[in-house]
Parts: sequence; structure tokens; C-alpha cells
Amino acid sequence: MKAKNKVLVPILTAALLIGSAGMINAGNKDRAGQAGATELLINPFARSSGWAGANTAGTHGLEAMYLNVGGTAFTQHTELMFCHTNWLVGTDIGINSFGFTQRIGATGAIGLGIMSMDFGDIDITTVDLPEGGIGTFHPTYTNIGLSFAKGFS
Repeated sequence: MKAKNKVLVPILTAALLIGSAGMINAGNKDRAGQAGATELLINPFARSSGWAGANTAGTHGLEAMYLNVGGTAFTQHTELMFCHTNWLVGTDIGINSFGFTQRIGATGAIGLGIMSMDFGDIDITTVDLPEGGIGTFHPTYTNIGLSFAKGFS
């Protein structure tokens, strides 16, 4: 009897867990968590985003600000960068970015990054006028980041 229980109890427990998996509901639909503000995850610099972040551990200098902020500690003197990107070509989304890092002391660096996304003109539509014709609106996002990194061994 004990041998049957050793096999039967785990099987019933697994069946209960698998059977109730469809009823499990985690989170709240009103709070998206990390699904919100995804524009903060966009890397505007071409060199460091070329391999989709595969070089995250090896980035250094100003471009590390968007991938691995610890890499900005390897700024040699002063770095300044301006970049314009046509993001998702055909959607009229443009990204203008500006970055500045400065070496502070022997092992530290401070940085400033500004990224602005321009979504172009979007037609205003309503339930009654789904084709638009009312006018347009012009949304933009602006992200400003300040960073500090210190190298240590």
C-alpha cells in the first residue's frame, strides 16, 4: 500500500497542478509592468545596436549608456555624439539622440543622454469617421538619462 502511495501522490499532485493551470491568473490588466514605456529599451546608437545588443558586456564609452551603464566608466576623456535614425522605415518614425560623457577622476565617468522620438503626422479618427479627415496630431517622446559609472577591480 505504501508503494502505491509513493507513486499515486506525485501523479495526483501533478494532475491537479496541470489541470488548474488554465484557471491561474497572475497580474492585473491595468498594470502592464515592464510592458509599459518600451521606448526606454530602444538603443539609438547604430554601432552598439548593430547586433541587437549581443555585445552588451563589451560596450564601452558613451554607447554603453543604453546597454550596460558600467561600460561608461571606460570613457578616456570626453565623448560627444549626435545621431539621427529612421526607425522602422516606412512608419515615419525618426529618432534624434544626443550623448555626452566626461571622465571624472581616475576611474569615474558621468554621462548625459537625450533621445527624442518623432512619430510624424497621424490622422485623427473616431468611431463615426474611421478614415479620418478631421485633422492630424504629432506625438513625440523625449527620454533624458543621467548616468555615473566608476571602474573598480
